[in-house]
Amino acid sequence: MKNLFKPLFLQVLLGSFLLFQVTGCKSEVGSRYEDYSPEDFLKVPGIVTKITRTSIYARGNWYEYNIYYAYNLDSDSILVGREMDVDMAVREGDGIYILMLKSDKNVSFMAEQRILPNHEKVVNDYLTKSKEKGVKYYGVDDQ
Repeated sequence: MKNLFKPLFLQVLLGSFLLFQVTGCKSEVGSRYEDYSPEDFLKVPGIVTKITRTSIYARGNWYEYNIYYAYNLDSDSILVGREMDVDMAVREGDGIYILMLKSDKNVSFMAEQRILPNHEKVVNDYLTKSKEKGVKYYGVDDQ
């Protein structure tokens, strides 16, 4: 009886461990651009508000760049977003285009890194408003 209990105990323990691994290790990916149709978005001007980088030791001296941005700049309710592990050559303060979901303005993705001249005025007006309010980026808390 003693020998039968030991293998059964190990099977239950192993089964519990595998069940925990399968159910407990779900990663929250969040929304992805691929989950939507391109017609679901509006392209709006935005501004890069912060860039951080995280070194990836497995790749040597490579870094992941995380870009934080503000959009809906011509409104009083500024929206913020972020893209993690981005390969885009931008600097803080650069104007960029953001794809904003028509049905939910809080869902957004970075689109292009160069603002056209007809949208530069929106970004410049936003920066002027921020300066008048005495903040670096109006409507953006520390991220």
